[in-house]
Amino acid sequence: MAQTEDQTDTRPKHGMLARLKAMTLRDVLLKGLIPIFILLAIWQIVAYIAQGITLLDIGYAFVKLVVHGDTDGRTLTEHTAMSLFRVTLGFVAAIVTGIPLGIATGRYKIVDAVLGPVIEAIRPIPPIAWIPLSILIFRTNIMGAQIFIIWIGAFFPILLNTTTGVKRTEPVHLDVAHSFGASENQILTKIVLPSAAPEIFAGLRLGFGIGWMCLVAAEMIGGGLGLGYLVIITEQLGRTGETISAMLVIGFIGFLISYLFLIIERNTMKWRREIAI
Repeated sequence: MAQTEDQTDTRPKHGMLARLKAMTLRDVLLKGLIPIFILLAIWQIVAYIAQGITLLDIGYAFVKLVVHGDTDGRTLTEHTAMSLFRVTLGFVAAIVTGIPLGIATGRYKIVDAVLGPVIEAIRPIPPIAWIPLSILIFRTNIMGAQIFIIWIGAFFPILLNTTTGVKRTEPVHLDVAHSFGASENQILTKIVLPSAAPEIFAGLRLGFGIGWMCLVAAEMIGGGLGLGYLVIITEQLGRTGETISAMLVIGFIGFLISYLFLIIERNTMKWRREIAI
C-alpha cells in the first residue's frame, strides 16, 4: 500500500525551495513574468485614463508616501499597520462567533430550525449596506463601527462553511461512535471537527478576503488613518498616483494573506490533494 501511495503522489516532497528549483522557463513565463506584465499593463491603462499619468508617476508617489507620508505626515507604513490592526480585530471576532454558531447549526437540528431562517434573512444584506447603521449604533466610536463592518463581512462565510462542513460528516462515522458509547464532546472533537476542518478553513480564507475588502469601505467613513482612508482622501485631493499606490498595497497584502492561508491549509490538511499554491 505504501508503494502504491508513493506511485500516485507525484507532488514534490521537499517544500517551497524544491518546487522553485523544479520550475522550468515555461513556468517562470506563465506563472511569473506574463501575469506581472499584464498587471502592469492594466494599471498603466487605468492610470492614464484616470489622470494621464504613468507607472513612473505612481512609483514616485509610492516612494513619497513611504518616506514623507501624506498631507498630514502619516506614512504608508502607519496607514498599513492600522488597517491590519482593524481587520485582525474584526476577523478574530468573526472566528469566535462564526465557528461555534456554525457547529451548533450544523450539528443540532433544533438550533438549525430556529436560527437557519434568521441567518438566511440577514446574510444577503451587503456589508456596505450596514455602514449607516453601524455609525448610528457606535455613534462616536468610529473604530467600533469599522470593526463591526469587517465582522459582518467575515462572519457569514465562516458560519456557512462551518455549518456545511459539520453537516457533511459521514453518518457511518457517527453511528460507529454512538455504538461504542462515545460522549457528545468526544464526537465533536474526534469526528465532527476533523471532518469539517477543510470547509472551516475554506471559510476562514474566504471570510478574511471579504473582511479585507470591507475594511476599505469601512475606513472610508473616517478614522484619519488606514489604507481605505488614504484612498478616499488622496482621491479628493486629486493625487491619483498616491490613490493607486494605496490600492496596490491593498491588493498586494490581500494576495499575500490569501497565499499564506493556502500554504497553512496545504501543510495542515495534507489529505486534500486538490489544494494548489
